[in-house]
Amino acid sequence: MIDFVRKFSAEAGTIREIRSRLSEPMGLVEQELSRLFHEDELLLGKVFRPLKRHVGKRLRPLLVLLSAECFTSDLSRAVKVAACAEMVHTATLIHDDVVDRSNLRRGMATLNSTWGNKVAVLAGDSVFTKALDLLVDQQSFRLLKSMTYMFTEMANGEILQILNYYNADVTMEDYIQRIKRKTALFLAYCCEAGAVLAGASEEEIEALKEYGLKMGLAFQVADDLLDFIGDESKVGKPVCSDLREGNVTLPVIHALQTSAGEEIRQIIEADEITGDDIKTILALLEREKSLEYAYEVAENYVKEAIAALDILEPSQAKKDLVKVAWYALHRQY
Repeated sequence: MIDFVRKFSAEAGTIREIRSRLSEPMGLVEQELSRLFHEDELLLGKVFRPLKRHVGKRLRPLLVLLSAECFTSDLSRAVKVAACAEMVHTATLIHDDVVDRSNLRRGMATLNSTWGNKVAVLAGDSVFTKALDLLVDQQSFRLLKSMTYMFTEMANGEILQILNYYNADVTMEDYIQRIKRKTALFLAYCCEAGAVLAGASEEEIEALKEYGLKMGLAFQVADDLLDFIGDESKVGKPVCSDLREGNVTLPVIHALQTSAGEEIRQIIEADEITGDDIKTILALLEREKSLEYAYEVAENYVKEAIAALDILEPSQAKKDLVKVAWYALHRQY
């Protein structure tokens, strides 16, 4: 396990230098987000103000900007949609915290823990509608249609995940379809949006979508790996928290197909996973090299994502998209 963890983080990439290079458009994105989260009403301001402090990786805005920059230096329209993407992401996190009954996110109190589920759900709805309003301003029916499709699929992916808690019969195909819906389609949308706004050809738009989809699959497999091997202080949640709530992800799916399968199945189907059960499953995952298997699956998706960019002309934006793809796999949170 120790050697594998080292392998996972040894080439950890960073998107910090990319954010620095795009500091001007990213600064405009931050201004747009600050404007959207501002409320003149005092009580509403108290609800939304903490959202300004929850500054994450800003991966989705970066994907919109980089995809647009592959074709144009004018990122003014992309800035608006980049802010829209981050707002949608924020709305989904608010709702996720309600569903998961989370009290903390990245060490900060969640809206539901401070204001209760009713206010949190409505706040998430408000954030989402503000995001859609930004998108409407772009007057692109294509992007609106893609957004509503993506958001529907994302919600359905989350529903399927919940309905499959403690299900030891989840297949690899089930898992890939689920993470495609809950994660990958959103990242594909961000890449599509940037390319559409920049006037890319249909072939180029499809290439960026494919890149985003495959990178998104790698991102979620890596996320699921971090549930087992991540540093709790960096990941922002207890190790194996997904497993404890019965979420069967790729490493466990792989192990279920090995000689360890029956023992793991009995633990999962008991509908309550204890601390001792976690230790047992971790030992079996190590024995069956299930974490390495999941890493290899994610690595192959990264390679497929990068290959999708082959039709694009050489540019700094293209180079940065390659860096982002590797970051999706090698990140530590």
